[in-house]
Order: sequence, then C-alpha cells, then structure tokens
Amino acid sequence: MGSEARLHPRLRINAKADIIGEEVVLGRPLDNISMGGCSVGGHASEAEGSEVQMVLSFPTHGTNLPVYGTVVRANDSAMGIRFSDLSDEQKWALRKHIREAQSQSQSQSQSQSQSQSQ
Repeated sequence: MGSEARLHPRLRINAKADIIGEEVVLGRPLDNISMGGCSVGGHASEAEGSEVQMVLSFPTHGTNLPVYGTVVRANDSAMGIRFSDLSDEQKWALRKHIREAQSQSQSQSQSQSQSQSQ
C-alpha cells in the first residue's frame, strides 16, 4: 500500500487461524489483524486470489470466529487475507476482540513504563 493510510489499522494479537482452502492448515499464528483482514505467519498454503474459509481462535477468551476471505498476498513468510462478506455479528465480535487486545496492550505498556521509571 505504500504511503497510503490504511483504512483499518493492524494490531498484533494473540490469535490463531484454521484455514480451509485447497489445503487445510490448522493453528497458524496471526502476525496481525484488523477489521479488514489478517496476516497469517508461515509459508502460504494458498495462491493469491484464492477464496478461503477461516476459523479465528482467540485463546485468551476461549472463543472462535468463522470468517471468509480472499488471499491478497502469498509468499514464503506470510499470507495476507482480506475478510469478505462479514455479517454484522461477525464485525461486532471481531471489533470486540481487537478492542480488548488494544486495551490489554496499552495496560501492559503502561505497567512496563511505570516499572522502568521506578
């Protein structure tokens, strides 16, 4: 995307993805996630343009979120997937997990900076 601002900011989050496409890949860690999509670590199992089903797992909350997406980037180190056709319920759940991760991240940063200043 170059110097363009992202519509949906990315966030690192403790989550994994099961990906169902031409291949089935279980428990892949997410590099980052946003309301628009995610980056999944490891060698790409699907080609760019492929439609995939995913189940995002959020272990801190013990919840799963099924979503559909399109592979927009695929290489040896990661696979970028744009979410497609999210229902209002899926958007709500995804937004909730992202906000909770942001809050948790900010709390940890504040704790670390307070510890270092003492």
